[in-house]
Amino acid sequence: MAAPLRRSSRFQTCEPSTQAIQPSESPRKRKRTPSDTASDAEEEDKPSSKAGKKTRQPKPEPVYIIPDVSPKETTFKGRLGYACLNTILRNKKPVKDSIFCSRTCRLDSIKKNGVDWVKDLGRKNAEDLLTMLQWNEDNNIKFMRMSSEMFPFASHAVHGYSLEYCEPLLVRAGELAKKLGHRLTAHPGQYTQLGSPKPGVIEASIRELAYHAEMMDRMGLGADSVMIVHGGGTYGDKVATLGRVKQTITEVLNPAIRARLVLENDEMCYNAEDLLPLCEELDVPLVFDYHHDMLFPSSIPPSEIIRRADAIWQRRGIKPKQHLSEPRPGAVTLMERRAHADRCESLPIDLPDDMDLMIEAKDKEQAVLHLYRIYGLHPVNHESLRPPDENQTKETKGRKSNKRQRAKEAKGEDDDE
Repeated sequence: MAAPLRRSSRFQTCEPSTQAIQPSESPRKRKRTPSDTASDAEEEDKPSSKAGKKTRQPKPEPVYIIPDVSPKETTFKGRLGYACLNTILRNKKPVKDSIFCSRTCRLDSIKKNGVDWVKDLGRKNAEDLLTMLQWNEDNNIKFMRMSSEMFPFASHAVHGYSLEYCEPLLVRAGELAKKLGHRLTAHPGQYTQLGSPKPGVIEASIRELAYHAEMMDRMGLGADSVMIVHGGGTYGDKVATLGRVKQTITEVLNPAIRARLVLENDEMCYNAEDLLPLCEELDVPLVFDYHHDMLFPSSIPPSEIIRRADAIWQRRGIKPKQHLSEPRPGAVTLMERRAHADRCESLPIDLPDDMDLMIEAKDKEQAVLHLYRIYGLHPVNHESLRPPDENQTKETKGRKSNKRQRAKEAKGEDDDE
């Protein structure tokens, strides 16, 4: 008998209430006997679909048990997005069919195989971006952060390269995003430090921003496609460092880079209150991160920060965006609470109704679909759902820090990534 069907909180999506998963178990290996050899010979005499090869039965499609959600209400009507990787497409089998935009390599591989080899990785990443955009459209997701590894080492001081070779593919991806009404953004990595006292680090940071800006410009993306960076380290003097950030933005960045630059509060060095005056002075938008604000709060309430931050976005004519993540269940210490949970269970209290909200969760697109189901925001395709991990750990190894390696990368020296 077919399993009964349930309704979601708002849209009629058919979801089986119970489904059994029957894992296949292989018998333990044992020593072969003469009878085994005879059986093999008999099998070889049987006709097969291909000469000289045995027919193999295809593996059955896995059956997923999708648990119910507890419905909640909201007036939110904005877009939810995810960052860089789609877990369903990335985990496609066989591995050669996997879809993702972060193929990368080590510097030794570039030296060995040449720049054309690494450029081909970028070309494959750009091709897969087209597939990811269409998957998002089919699943009502219109907001995504592009991987910073789309073009590996494109900003490197020695091995860097122009993206002109891949412009036709980038144009196609940009046109598809615009046609579908999707917003694409970027978030250069933690080594992008605009306030560093070391000129080499500033130079490397500018090359990284220039690479991201070039990618977006060649895609023909509009002003809403921004590049988000943190304030960076404090280097023992937060006020002096913010002064260097200001100098880099006003005196060093070219107009194309500055037009896409956005700052974000973090959980260790610069909270929203630290960055807001600088953002208001320079008309640089501020992305408000709820998780970071919880760990490193400002003395002014989130509602006031959001109001002032949104005023900058509006003056610049750019759609506002925010970031949302939650600590892992059971996290207690600061390091444990910094790590992102697999999914988010609630939208923020101060969330404006019309906001682009990036969900920074381990389960990527599943975290977005999870919130869709909780709040009834959009219809959800049941075949696109995967169950959450029941054994989510609160442990985290934290971020590794290697001063010598970071110094080499900042100078563009030849070393492994």
